[in-house]
Amino acid sequence: MHRILRFIHIAAVALLYFAAIGCSNDNESIGTVTPLVIEGWIEEGQPPVVIVTRAVDLTVPSPSLDNSIEKWCRVTIYDGDTPYILTGTMNHDYTPAFIYTTSRLKGAVGHTYRLTVETDTETATATSTMPAAPRLMPLEAERTNDCDTLYRLHAYIEDIDPTAHYRFFSRSHSVESRFYGTFLGTFTGSEYDSAKGWDITRGFHSGYTGTEFQHYYQAGERVTVRLCSMEPEIYQFWRIYDSNVSLSQNLFFTFAENCPGNIDGALGYWAAYGTTTRTITLPR
Repeated sequence: MHRILRFIHIAAVALLYFAAIGCSNDNESIGTVTPLVIEGWIEEGQPPVVIVTRAVDLTVPSPSLDNSIEKWCRVTIYDGDTPYILTGTMNHDYTPAFIYTTSRLKGAVGHTYRLTVETDTETATATSTMPAAPRLMPLEAERTNDCDTLYRLHAYIEDIDPTAHYRFFSRSHSVESRFYGTFLGTFTGSEYDSAKGWDITRGFHSGYTGTEFQHYYQAGERVTVRLCSMEPEIYQFWRIYDSNVSLSQNLFFTFAENCPGNIDGALGYWAAYGTTTRTITLPR
């Protein structure tokens, strides 16, 4: 799903677009081994995706994201006592374009998945249990006030659990090859107003290649919205991520807060998502 940890592989000093993670030296110039950064998830009915890199110090001249990729890890997911060894493969839907995955494992509600990532000298581990999927009603579209070719979406959730944790993702099929987090799309069930629903607008992401970013969706676009339920630790990660994204766009107020992870031995997160999706084609 979401290639966000490219912005977490970051030095500890400056304004970071999404998250601030400290690295003190340039590992390419003096050979320092920087921390592992892991972004991984498994969704209901879908295979896992795990991305493993090294933290990148953006305070050094010409930092290289490509050189940070860890292509020779042993990545294993345990579903109960059954191990599944993931295979590294190129996939240009992600940045960097290298993921670990397997077609032998598909996510299931109620299952607990244990992730291990091993290098020659390090081992990182994390565990996540997949909660029940929320129930998403058909999407509604509303034209924006200042342009009749742009739309925001409204999503409504059935029988929401006030104690649960959620995040929206969306995909515009004409311009995006996968799902990305929506703008300020992380919330708890207690924050949801059943009368108003939840506004869905596009979140800025590393895969966006347009000359001018637009939060709203274009007339005629086919858009799929995915609502994910998650554990509290993953909610905390995305909540801080949302704050970094929204406040970093303010030129007069610099904000960067470390995104808390749930991985022992590395930075990042490992998430099991209960998911539901709805698709809409916007009027022209």
